[in-house]
Amino acid sequence: MMSFKTYSILWIVLFCFGFPSGVFGQYIQKETVGGKTYAVIGSDGLAGAARWGLGVKMMRNGATIRHQVSKGNSGNLSVNDRIPFRFIVAPTDLNDPQPWSDAGGGKNGANKNLNAELEMKTGYDPANPTAANTVGCTFYGTTDKGAGRKWRVPTQRELQLMWIFREAIGIIYPAAPMENDASRKYWTATEKGADNAWYFDFQKGKPACAWQDKTTASPVRCVSDY
Repeated sequence: MMSFKTYSILWIVLFCFGFPSGVFGQYIQKETVGGKTYAVIGSDGLAGAARWGLGVKMMRNGATIRHQVSKGNSGNLSVNDRIPFRFIVAPTDLNDPQPWSDAGGGKNGANKNLNAELEMKTGYDPANPTAANTVGCTFYGTTDKGAGRKWRVPTQRELQLMWIFREAIGIIYPAAPMENDASRKYWTATEKGADNAWYFDFQKGKPACAWQDKTTASPVRCVSDY
């Protein structure tokens, strides 16, 4: 028999995001990719209309692609509409909480123009990223944990799956679980207008999702395309 606590948690997830089509066909596994061990979330068992195939570009010029809940911005793909074929969850959070634009690889603060790309930090070279000229998830690719891969902020639906598989993520990464006794509001890459973006709170027993001002410093768990 399902408890009221479980019902309330499911209600929050359904209210905020809605389950991706065929969510119960998705999985998480521990896998070695490029010589490193990662948590990999897969959806390759879903119908093609419910997932992105391999090769879909979820980043542009080294930064997280800009999008809203059910559309892209300007000519950007509406990347929140489907779940990737597979994606890799980073082994750790970024070292420090980040404003939304920083998390995605852009300059400090929030870019109010929804149709613009995230403005990269001055001196950034997509072909040669270094710790000196990158921020956020772009910077994660220069660290030991993320070296050799390009990283981005998860979409709203990707973070939903990360919450569903939060216990498995904690088992695969016991030193850096996402679920926490205190509030931990992880950024998504999904915007809520010019001023706000979505987050999901991984507080144990009290999941919550909403949006907050993009200048708020919040935790970030990056993901990488498989």
